[in-house]
Amino acid sequence: MDYTISITNKCNLKCSYCYERHLNTEYGHINDKTMRKIADFINNQNNAGTVYLFGGEPLLYKETVKFYCENLKAKEFVITTNGTLLDEDFIKWCVDRKVIINMSHDGIKCTERGVDTALLDANLKILLKYQPETLVQLVYTEQTLPNLYDNIIYLKNLGVKKVSAAMNAFTVPDNIDSFGDILREQWQKIAQIPDLFVYELAVKKKNITESIQSTCEICKKKIFINWDGSFYPCVQFQNIPEYHCGNVSVGIEAEKARKAHPDYSMLSERCEGCEIAQYCHNSCACRKMATTGTVRDISEAACMEEQVLILTALEIIAKKNGGKKQ
Repeated sequence: MDYTISITNKCNLKCSYCYERHLNTEYGHINDKTMRKIADFINNQNNAGTVYLFGGEPLLYKETVKFYCENLKAKEFVITTNGTLLDEDFIKWCVDRKVIINMSHDGIKCTERGVDTALLDANLKILLKYQPETLVQLVYTEQTLPNLYDNIIYLKNLGVKKVSAAMNAFTVPDNIDSFGDILREQWQKIAQIPDLFVYELAVKKKNITESIQSTCEICKKKIFINWDGSFYPCVQFQNIPEYHCGNVSVGIEAEKARKAHPDYSMLSERCEGCEIAQYCHNSCACRKMATTGTVRDISEAACMEEQVLILTALEIIAKKNGGKKQ
């Protein structure tokens, strides 16, 4: 089981595309009592794979982050941070304990994050010094999409070896055809970048070549633990009562939510009849909820992005196989 612990949903930045701002939930952070209850719950389960320490910005509460890294029994720990609060001592502390740090950085300009690019560049360079395989997570919007390739090249020139580029979940293009053309152009160029691991394309290639079709089930493989100790299937469902799946005091109570939402893991209604639906990731309930506010459908922009990623991955595979399609 993978556990995502929301240390807090508060943040020191105000990113224009932040999902927390769209959820309209109460802001808070884990208190000492809940912190220990969460640790006891996970340790008693004795099944923790990856524990993601998440936010908001988790490094607003570094001591809580350290507590979990030192007191939880898990195969690995991953901290997702906006990078502004990183310092060399903390990075070394994490490296000594093999704690993975994923950092956010949008490239040449970080105005959507409201942060000075130079600060992120400086902190990223320190992080790469100690953790050269850092995954840098970039978010692109309709406005920044035409510069997506250039922003990834910018990160590569800083020494980044692994990058993830995710579209703003709330994107509603003015012209979907033009948007799709730019998406296709940018991802085809990105696919040609040498010596760079691009998470989205790597996952697509693996799923296609190994015929992996991921299923999304409520609290079967992963649980999101809110800062107040409540359980939900994933981050986009936090504080939605009908998706509440228990808490640190009573344990996992997911059966009610499963019965109430049999459509949770369905492929998006938009995908019906699509010839590449077998490779599609749009059964992900969190992705559906993020883009449309329902688990039954995916947004038009997210559908377009998925098509482009699949087609790009298929082209990479065909080229590797001497022109033969999968």
